[in-house]
Amino acid sequence: MENTQRKVVVTGLGLATPLGIDLEQTWRRTLDGVSGIRELTLPDSAKSPVRAVGEVKAADWARIREEFREEAEKEAERRTLFALWSAKAALRDADFEKPDGPGDRYGVFQAAGLGINCLEDIRRWTTSEGRFDCLGFGREIEQSSPEAILKNHSNRPAALIGEKFGLHGANCTVTSACASATQAIGLAFRAIRMGEADLIVAGGADSMINPVGLVFFVLLGAAATSGAFPPEQVSRPFDRKRLGLVMGEGAGFAILEEESHALKRGARIYAEVAGYGSTLDAYRLTAPQPRGEGAAGSILAALKDAGVAPDEIDYINAHATSTKLNDAIETAAVKQVFGSGARSLCISSSKSMIGHLLAASGGPEFAFTVLSVQRDEIHPTINLTNPDPKCDLDCVPNVMRRKTVRAALSNSFGFGGQNASVVVRKYPG
Repeated sequence: MENTQRKVVVTGLGLATPLGIDLEQTWRRTLDGVSGIRELTLPDSAKSPVRAVGEVKAADWARIREEFREEAEKEAERRTLFALWSAKAALRDADFEKPDGPGDRYGVFQAAGLGINCLEDIRRWTTSEGRFDCLGFGREIEQSSPEAILKNHSNRPAALIGEKFGLHGANCTVTSACASATQAIGLAFRAIRMGEADLIVAGGADSMINPVGLVFFVLLGAAATSGAFPPEQVSRPFDRKRLGLVMGEGAGFAILEEESHALKRGARIYAEVAGYGSTLDAYRLTAPQPRGEGAAGSILAALKDAGVAPDEIDYINAHATSTKLNDAIETAAVKQVFGSGARSLCISSSKSMIGHLLAASGGPEFAFTVLSVQRDEIHPTINLTNPDPKCDLDCVPNVMRRKTVRAALSNSFGFGGQNASVVVRKYPG
């Protein structure tokens, strides 16, 4: 049977990260091994067990608010504004402003984390007996914080992006923990390949650097809480002295486009999206399957979907959260799939520099993977000074690497056992 599947390419990239909000500047900083992780500055945070976070810089946040002044006044929610900035930057990078026609062949697939219940709202409507005043809250609901889940639900960014840029086709939001953005990109890839759309803005945005978000990961035992290292050295994937994940915030979006559509309008093509795979560990909510079988299955599914043999992969942008379990189990999964060839791979962790962007993490990591394939440059894993014997592959410690990257994987493995992998292949043009 003739294969009628369409080829999908990447024509634009946009970022908002702790390292910056300009694509080229952020990429250069990433290659240079610069850390975007700094001391936590939330009000009254001196006693917080979390001391280091990957926060978007105040000057960059001011630029984003100025760019979307109306939305900033109405929405005032960081995740939403990160998404708008990154989506617009990606569309601009792709030289695609708005559709000429009705826009029903253009869509948005975005990842978002959980909406938040603001502590200010809880305090405002708490009685002197310590109970929540439901009736009072109902009468005065319009006074609730603009950041609250009532006003900024998970699909709000996707709806705003579609509305603002005339993308009136398929519009969906994926919320599957840390695998969300990679799943959104993978599902967008499949929709275009199957002929359901010609162009999709795909990626994710998240921000949980708030008291509720921080304490959630402390209670899970996943967050780095020790003061043993200065903030910029706390995120240390694959290192024997790693302490846990460092929370980051931001967004990453890519323009995925059907090849002939891109060529017809003269678009610059970064790379080809070749395959996508996703699995579920079905093991534990807060721990990956000990032998990495779910993660390995996700990688294998992506390779099979792409028609790419394991020995054609030159680089893996790893999920690599800097937690004890994840890094070792991801290493085991890579060994399962690649066998003896695992030792010839280059593997690196973007989270060592930008932290863990949670639902959005796969967005910037996909962008970095695309740039590695296009430019044959691989960013380092910083703070890797005492390699864990269980993480004994080539994790590109501390210094970037120049190497031909024919094809690469971007992995995301989330809480609840969600796994997703995307294959990116060099475009011949």
